[in-house]
Amino acid sequence: MSRSKSPVRSVLRPLAVALTIAVGLSLAACSSGGGTAAPSASSSGSTAAKPLRIGFSPFSMQIPAFIGMSQGMTAMAQAQGDTVITADAKGDPSTQQQQIQQWVDLGQVDAIWVIPQSAPAVASALKSALDKGIVVLAAGVPADYGMQDGAAGITFSNTDNKAYGTQIGTLTSDCINKRLDGKGQIIFLKSPSGAQSTAAINDAIKAAVAAGSPDATFVNEQDAKDRLGSQQIVSSALQASPDANSMIATDDESSLGGLDAFKAAGKDPSKLCIVGAGGNDEAKAAVANGEFYAEVAFDFQKDIAQNLAELHTLAADPSAPGQQLTIPITVIQK
Repeated sequence: MSRSKSPVRSVLRPLAVALTIAVGLSLAACSSGGGTAAPSASSSGSTAAKPLRIGFSPFSMQIPAFIGMSQGMTAMAQAQGDTVITADAKGDPSTQQQQIQQWVDLGQVDAIWVIPQSAPAVASALKSALDKGIVVLAAGVPADYGMQDGAAGITFSNTDNKAYGTQIGTLTSDCINKRLDGKGQIIFLKSPSGAQSTAAINDAIKAAVAAGSPDATFVNEQDAKDRLGSQQIVSSALQASPDANSMIATDDESSLGGLDAFKAAGKDPSKLCIVGAGGNDEAKAAVANGEFYAEVAFDFQKDIAQNLAELHTLAADPSAPGQQLTIPITVIQK
C-alpha cells in the first residue's frame, strides 16, 4: 500500500461503517468530546479569544458521510463562534489543491481541515498555508505529506484500524466465553480485499479472538458484501456449518445482513454471539433488543469536537508543534 494513498484510505473505513453522520449532533459535545488525544479548546480559553474561519476540504461532497460531517461540524463551530467554509473538489486532486491555495492566497481562512484524495497533490498548498500562519488538521500521517512528526502548525488525524479490529475481536471473545463456554463456531465477514487497512482490521480481530477464546474456531470466512449479499453468504455458511453460533462483521450492512440470515435459519440471536460494526440506528436497535451482543463504531461526533478543539489549540500558537490524533472508537452494548 503506497504511503501517498493512506489519508484517503484512512477515511474510507469510517465511510464504510457510517454512511451518514447525524446532522443534529449534540452541541454539548463541543465541551465534552475533546477525546483522549486532544486538549479541549474550552480548557485553553482559545475558543473565546479568537473565533476561527475554518476551511473544510473533503475530497468530495458527493459522499453522504462528508455532507453529514460538514453539517455537523458547521453546527458545532457556530455554537462556539466559528464559521465554516466547505469546498467540493468532486474527487479531483488538482481541484482540491487549487481550492485550498485560493483560500490561502485570498486570506479567507484561519484554519483548514483537509481529507485529501491525494496527500502529495495538496502538500504544497498546505505548506503555503503554514507559511502564512494558517493552521491545518490533515487526514493521515505526516509521512503522507512528506513532513516530519511534530511539524509546526499542523496536526494529523488517522483511524486506528488495529484498535478497531482488536475491540471487535475482544467483544466476540467475551460473548463466546459468557454464552458459549468458550466453544464459539464463528462465521467471519471480513473487511473486503482491497479496502483500506484490510489486513490490520482482519488480523487484529482474529488475534483477539485467539487470545481470549482459544477453543473458538472460524468455520467460514468470506469478504463482507452489501446487506443482501452478506445475508446470502451467511445463509450458505449456515448450511455448511449448521452449528455455527457466532458471527463477526466489519460494517453495518454485512452485520445486519448476517443477522437476517441467522434469524431466517430459526436461530435465536440473543443466545448467539453476533458482534457487528458501524453503529447506525438499526444496528444500535439490534444491540438494544439483544440481537447483537455488541457493536463497535468510530465516534464521529467526538472526532469533530476534538478536531475543532485542536484547530483552536494550533491557532493559539501556530509555531508550536502539532500532534497525531486518532478517530475515537466507541463500544455499544446493552
